[in-house]
Amino acid sequence: MPIPPEIHYVARASREHPRHGGADMVELADGSIFMLKMLIHESNLDQGAGDDAPSDLVTLRSTDSGRTWSDSTVFLQPGPDETAAYTPGLLRLRDGRILLRYEMYHKFVVNEPFSISSYACLSSDECTTFSEPVAIWRRSSNLCGSMNDLRQLSTGRIVIPTCHMEGTALQEEGEGHLAPTNTSVAGTFYSDDNGRTWHGCDNYVYLPMRGCMEPKIEELKDGRVMMLMRTQLGSLFQSFSDDGGASWSQPQTSGLHAPESCPLLMRIPQTDDLLLIYNDSAYDPKFDHYGVRSPLTMAVSSDSGVNWAIRKNIETAPEWEFTNPAAIITRDNNVVVAYEASQYASLEHPGQLGRTQMHLKLAIIDIDWLYS
Repeated sequence: MPIPPEIHYVARASREHPRHGGADMVELADGSIFMLKMLIHESNLDQGAGDDAPSDLVTLRSTDSGRTWSDSTVFLQPGPDETAAYTPGLLRLRDGRILLRYEMYHKFVVNEPFSISSYACLSSDECTTFSEPVAIWRRSSNLCGSMNDLRQLSTGRIVIPTCHMEGTALQEEGEGHLAPTNTSVAGTFYSDDNGRTWHGCDNYVYLPMRGCMEPKIEELKDGRVMMLMRTQLGSLFQSFSDDGGASWSQPQTSGLHAPESCPLLMRIPQTDDLLLIYNDSAYDPKFDHYGVRSPLTMAVSSDSGVNWAIRKNIETAPEWEFTNPAAIITRDNNVVVAYEASQYASLEHPGQLGRTQMHLKLAIIDIDWLYS
């Protein structure tokens, strides 16, 4: 019989560390799971557990498919001119090495332009050590990455989705609240030499309102690359590239309704189907972030995203926000999904995210259950 999902806590938020998240994982040669995540520190900043808080990157390991985890070890801390280590992404390359991408925030202040650098490095010893980082870009006032997402195409090219931000990332909204007021356009950086050098795409993808946020990519069976994006338009939107992520088509709706929330797109190697993890929630333009970020749903497509015939919920509690999913599929046929969870401050219109404590949770899902 297929086994229902197991739900576990990886790390619970506290006053000292109000947020654990932005995680990514890779399965190691011995079958254990290596995780990198953001550890947010308590601060006097306006958002508390939000994007402007200081953070380190820390590592954890699991030898039982994600059910239990080792104590965390600090991997990277901000330097004197830096504020936060951010958005790690892990990818096993075809040559067996593991690529790590991350960002370093130099400045992320309310009502001011940000400054972010992005780096990549390689491990040849199963994440025991990493090479000296190579800059993807340095101290940009408008570029930022997308959490835990990088892919190696059949050609060998490595592609990283990115956003070009037009405007101030955080602005005061009144009554002590903060709101992003920038417009985000989506694109990619790519490398044809296993991460030694990086190039930006030829064009970025535009949409109205806050635009194309947190793009996610995957190669399709016909060699095209699909990009799915968070939007404020009531749906996940999609764009396609015929040249390995160098250029992108005009975005169109995927037909999947969704609030303004981050999706995850990946391929299931056992079946060659696409797997999407997102909030399958009704669009509500009068609600905080345009709808409730619950349930957290898995959808499967066998026709390159034309139809999503299989849908299964991981968690459904409406009073909780489930966001920023990351996933791997292990050799023992489990989908291991890490995601952030925080309780809503209010579900009464216009609603309000909680974000005072953001826990890191993990679901272990049998592929047979997903397809059952």
